[in-house]
Amino acid sequence: MIDNSIIDYTLLDNNASDIDIISLCKKAILLNVRSICVMPKHVKIANQNLVNTSVLVCSVVSFPEGKNSVEDKISEMKQLLSDGADEIDVVWNYHQKENFDYLKQELKQLNEIKLKNTTLRGSTPILKIIVESGLLTNEETKIATEICIETGVDFIKTSTGKIAIGAEIEKVKIMRDTISSAPLKIKASGGIRTEEQFQEFLPFVDRFGIGFASVDQMNGLEGETLSNLY
Repeated sequence: MIDNSIIDYTLLDNNASDIDIISLCKKAILLNVRSICVMPKHVKIANQNLVNTSVLVCSVVSFPEGKNSVEDKISEMKQLLSDGADEIDVVWNYHQKENFDYLKQELKQLNEIKLKNTTLRGSTPILKIIVESGLLTNEETKIATEICIETGVDFIKTSTGKIAIGAEIEKVKIMRDTISSAPLKIKASGGIRTEEQFQEFLPFVDRFGIGFASVDQMNGLEGETLSNLY
C-alpha cells in the first residue's frame, strides 16, 4: 500500500481542460492526497473545487526551465497565492548551478515573499525548490541542499519531471544526509510510477510528486471513471 497523504497528485499540462481539473479534484478528495499540483492557469478552478476540503492546491513557478528573473518569479508567486495556491514549487535557475551566490540570493528573496504572504486559507504558503538534481553532480546536490537549508525554504524537490533524469535514490540519500537535523524536507518527483519505487524512496523523503495516472494505478483505480467511483 502507498500513503496517499504524502502525495502531490500531479497534472502539469497547460492543455488540460476545466473538466479535467474538476475530475482531478474529485479523485484527489476520494484518494485523500496531500495536494493536487497543476499549472498556474488551473489554480483558480482547483481552489474553487477544493476550498472546503483537506486537499491543498499546489502550482509551479518558472516551470520547467527556471530561467525567469527573480522579479518575475516573485510576481508569479504572488499571483498564485491570489488565485488560491497553498503550496508553490519554484524551479530555481539551475542553469546558474555554478553561481552559488546567485542561487542563494534567489532563494532568500523567494522565501522572504513566502513569509510576508498568506494563502486564501489563512496559512503561510509552503515553498518547495526544484533543483533538477538529475543535472547535478553529487557535490552540487549537497551544495544545493545546503543552500535550501540556509535560506529557510520548506522543501528541496528533485525534479520537474520534464527532463530525462528524474528522482534518483543516490541523490535523495545525499540530500537526507546533508539535512541531518535541519527542518528542510525532501520531495521526490520525476519518474516515480510504481509502488516499488514509492517504497524505495519512502524512508528518505517527506513528500512525493507523482502523475495522477500512476497514483490511480497504484490505488487500483486505473481506467475508472468518476461515475464508477461515486
